[in-house]
Amino acid sequence: MKTSALIVSTHCRRPLPTRTADARTALALLISVTLGLWLALPVQTAAAQREVLWNIGTPDGVGIEFAPGARNQLTYTVGQSTPSKDFAGHQTGSVGFDPASSGEKPYTIAFDLKEPPSGDYHLALDLIYRSGAPRQIKIKVNNRTGIFPVRHEPKKSSYGEEANVMLMAKQHLVVPIDAASLKQAGNQITITPLGIGGWDYDAVTFARGAGDAEKPRLEPTIFFKGGKGKLVEICQLVVPFQKRITSGTANIQVGKDKLTASFSSGEYDFGVLTQPVEVPAQSQPGTASLQLTCDGATASATHEFKPAKQWKVFICPKVHNDVGYTDLQPHVNELDNRNTDQALDIMDRFPFYKFNFETAWLVDNYLDCRTAVPKKRFFDYAKKDRATINVLYLNLMTGLCTGEELYRSMYFTQRLHRDHGSSFDFACLTDAPSHTWFLPSLLSDVGVKAFSNGSNQTRAPILHFSDLNENSPFYWEGLNGERIFMWYARSYTQWKRLTGPDFTDKSANYDYLKTSVPQFLTQFLRSDYAPDAVMIYGAYVDNAAIPDTGEAELIEQWNREYEFPKLVCASDAEYFNYIDKNFGTRLPTYRGDCGAYWEDGVASTTAATTLNRRSQQILPAAETAAALATIFDPRNRYPHEDFWGAWKNVMFYNEHTWGAHNSVSQPDREFVTRQWEIKEAYATRANLDARNLLARGFNRLCQQINVSGDTVLAFNWQNYARTEPLEVEISGGQHLVEIATDKPVPLDVILEKDGWKRVRFLAEGVPALGYKGYAIRSLNQPDVKKNEKASGDTIESKFYRLTVDSQTGGLKSLFDKTDNRELVDGAAPYKLNQYLYVSGGEGSLILNHTFGTPPASLKTDVPVSADIVENLKTPFGQRLIVETKAKNTPKVRSEYLVYDALKRVDIVNTVVKEETRAKEAVYFVFPFAAKQPAFEMQIQNGWCRPNDDQLPGACREWFTPQNLVHLRDGSFDVAWATPDAPLVCLTDINRGKWPAHLPITNGHVYSYVMHNYWFTNYRAEQGGTFKFRYSVTSGSNLGREALARFDADTRAPVLAYPFVSSFSAAVAKAGRPMPAASGSFLGLDVASLQMVTLKEAEDRDGLILRFREIAGRAGEAELQLPTLRLKEAHLCNGVEVNQRKLTSTATSVRVPYKPNQYVTVRLKAESALKQVAAR
Repeated sequence: MKTSALIVSTHCRRPLPTRTADARTALALLISVTLGLWLALPVQTAAAQREVLWNIGTPDGVGIEFAPGARNQLTYTVGQSTPSKDFAGHQTGSVGFDPASSGEKPYTIAFDLKEPPSGDYHLALDLIYRSGAPRQIKIKVNNRTGIFPVRHEPKKSSYGEEANVMLMAKQHLVVPIDAASLKQAGNQITITPLGIGGWDYDAVTFARGAGDAEKPRLEPTIFFKGGKGKLVEICQLVVPFQKRITSGTANIQVGKDKLTASFSSGEYDFGVLTQPVEVPAQSQPGTASLQLTCDGATASATHEFKPAKQWKVFICPKVHNDVGYTDLQPHVNELDNRNTDQALDIMDRFPFYKFNFETAWLVDNYLDCRTAVPKKRFFDYAKKDRATINVLYLNLMTGLCTGEELYRSMYFTQRLHRDHGSSFDFACLTDAPSHTWFLPSLLSDVGVKAFSNGSNQTRAPILHFSDLNENSPFYWEGLNGERIFMWYARSYTQWKRLTGPDFTDKSANYDYLKTSVPQFLTQFLRSDYAPDAVMIYGAYVDNAAIPDTGEAELIEQWNREYEFPKLVCASDAEYFNYIDKNFGTRLPTYRGDCGAYWEDGVASTTAATTLNRRSQQILPAAETAAALATIFDPRNRYPHEDFWGAWKNVMFYNEHTWGAHNSVSQPDREFVTRQWEIKEAYATRANLDARNLLARGFNRLCQQINVSGDTVLAFNWQNYARTEPLEVEISGGQHLVEIATDKPVPLDVILEKDGWKRVRFLAEGVPALGYKGYAIRSLNQPDVKKNEKASGDTIESKFYRLTVDSQTGGLKSLFDKTDNRELVDGAAPYKLNQYLYVSGGEGSLILNHTFGTPPASLKTDVPVSADIVENLKTPFGQRLIVETKAKNTPKVRSEYLVYDALKRVDIVNTVVKEETRAKEAVYFVFPFAAKQPAFEMQIQNGWCRPNDDQLPGACREWFTPQNLVHLRDGSFDVAWATPDAPLVCLTDINRGKWPAHLPITNGHVYSYVMHNYWFTNYRAEQGGTFKFRYSVTSGSNLGREALARFDADTRAPVLAYPFVSSFSAAVAKAGRPMPAASGSFLGLDVASLQMVTLKEAEDRDGLILRFREIAGRAGEAELQLPTLRLKEAHLCNGVEVNQRKLTSTATSVRVPYKPNQYVTVRLKAESALKQVAAR
């Protein structure tokens, strides 16, 4: 079959996705061809039968079959060569980094035909563009040379890591080849990319038959210029041809506008010519009419013409801030300061330039290290919104953070905003790929309406399994319907990805930009994408040094040449303000949690992680004690700086940089060990400071309590009375007496040695937001109930009966006596609280979501024998201790406790584990029985159900509950608390399956306490002694209030403070205003509210009280202030900015609350207690 010289095949085996609206796919061709002498071949209108004669690679979107890298040239012989050795998977264009690397780099394929050529053939190229693409493709078939344009189509990532590629595109090019161009033996086809950039091969296929015809047309591009006072659109005149064109002209009419273009094929014998044509900008779709004359032959065509959007590309420069990783932390901190100087220098030089500080820490560091003059310079630009500051302090792994910690992460930026007028209007997190569902609520509370995430897809295929990037910006809806704008970016160094590598000739970077911008926009060129503006997230890679100009001159040059796309150097907030104003009603909405992909790395440093989780709970308790002590005695200064320092260390530990880039490959290098030393110190310092602040706060507060001697004071910072088991150390001959009743307190002696003992006692009815006193006495030892030895493998209380398995040390039975229900799944492969040691996984999918990687081969080792060390009936329950061991684990000691006054089982596991760098994981299993299991995880302000409350692509292989996992089976509930170990797997261990949906087939919970599956950043091994606490409760229809109290009781329990004399100073002092027996400082008697913290205001103007609503209800609470005299009260936002005055009296205030939200109240008050006399 013969074809016209104006026709070339564009057969597409895989049609474009229906969502693609690339301008050319929008064309509904209505072609009318006028034949003349120049048209020598008839038009082919139907696809012929196709027979594949040879192929290199398989068109699967990956290209894993090819040899790695690129070559300057190669020859591949069909039937003799091997793709994995002889055909490089990458091919670079003719313009290199410098003159030495420039020049054509041809790939030649040699082949024979089995018979003389006849009929039609075609060559199909399946190309992948992962970086800037060349402009043209030169194809030489024996002695004939063709030319084809590079055309981008959207490409979905084929595996997780590939979802990092912001320029991801593809092309399926079919090149028709007639029989006259071939011979039976000695054929050669040579493929050469022309221009800057390159491509990756997916497949090369040679086959019989030809495809559907490609026809002449006028294609819009994304480019517009201002020509002679008028806006013109740069279109492409597309002319397919099968023989050389010496002289061609085109008469074009678009709407009412007429224009003429001339063209020739030059040295090329066939292909598709593309000739730029400036068309007056059209305001709406219309018709394009073409009349082409080629060497005397004419053709005409008419088709629909849809003008392109007039795009705005908002470039939001940032440098990614790793606190370490690329260098030692102190070195990075110094580089950060030099980068800030550099950003300010660029602002001096380019008036349009703006810079977004990716973390507020960058600014804190700069202000701490620079003198007055550079600081003033910084604030001069900050006030003009040219140096804008993220409201979040660090690139936090938000799944690890408490709600209070996330609020504190915004305090520094708010302080700068209050004191210096800098910005407080955008939030972003970079690198860490997925974040808590609490963020929409958190940011809405403080008036920040937008969030962007530069999401690294390594070990985190959220964008691979979703269209969240393609549909950005969108509304992210929070638990209670709060909505913020969100941009979900593919990784983060995007401006540099657009400008390309550092070419010797900087004009090449501008040429690269001309190809990369339209390539980036490919994914957004579709009819269902409403905005005409996109965000370029960030500029430079981890801790890079900002170039002298920040490539701002390229923006300047671009905007001189083009009206659109307009490159706008902007703050994140500026982009979202534009979207809000112009497209706020036309965006999609997504609702749910993103999961905790990178939070799993904390299980590589379990001891420090546990320490930091405890600090998160100690600090609010310490603040409450310090705040009350300060207002009761104005001589006390509230230690703001100390608390901020402790919170900073908590945050620095939860910041996403865990260690060096070579932490796994070279774990013994000083470069690695020093970075971990600093990282670990954040957790140890935070914990030490938190405990010291708690002790000082309690000691100050106790000066208001009228004790007559050494006393254990049980402090309850929750707003309901509590009964809790507490542990204290006293001397061997001492005992406790409840001051309120003067009755001795029964003690469970845990340890006794060297004249002292550690005891556990039950503090009953500790008043809400108050305390209860227990006198420490030495005389008249009471005759109270003591521990009694028991035997066997079973312990029980009035609520539970549990039985230990003699092989594993886990529970083979946990029976709820009040609901007559067995909690352990008897069909499960493991017992409850059984220890699992899992080895294997090297080189498998469990390490990363990569194409072609085999699934993980894992081996599970379990204990095979257990020894019951102790079974004791205590004065208030029973406890049993069992010991066992497993692979690389010489000792696992599990203590089980039940109580007659509490429907709760407490478990304390102490693990002694050896270090190994072989891949490993450690779990404790809790296989709860459930016929219709339904899980939900506790997040900072509510609950999240796997699958149902998660965004597409969210992490489902592990989770990070704040503390509780709630399992519902019909009307029966089990609540499981994990205050120490944050990671949890549901239904099975982590097997590296990366599920897009998690089938909930059972009620099994796996506490994922250790692993070393990461290949960078996190630690390669860990060993030592570890402690993990768990608690279980159950019942019919456990409500939100019951769950919240179980959470507080297991995560933020009553705290015992021994207020005791030293050998040189007594604690007793007459005239203190609060009674020793018990007392309450505040009152908030609403069951659906949970106390968070009480502190002195950041601006030193009053107290700040924060609580949260936990049951999904709105209402108004009365806060009682029996120890204060209130002057006025204000409802605040989460960063302590007054919103409105509240109705109050001298002793109370009415406070409104909303479902699942934090409430912040400012109290301007003074003490109503009798003051301690001045010494």
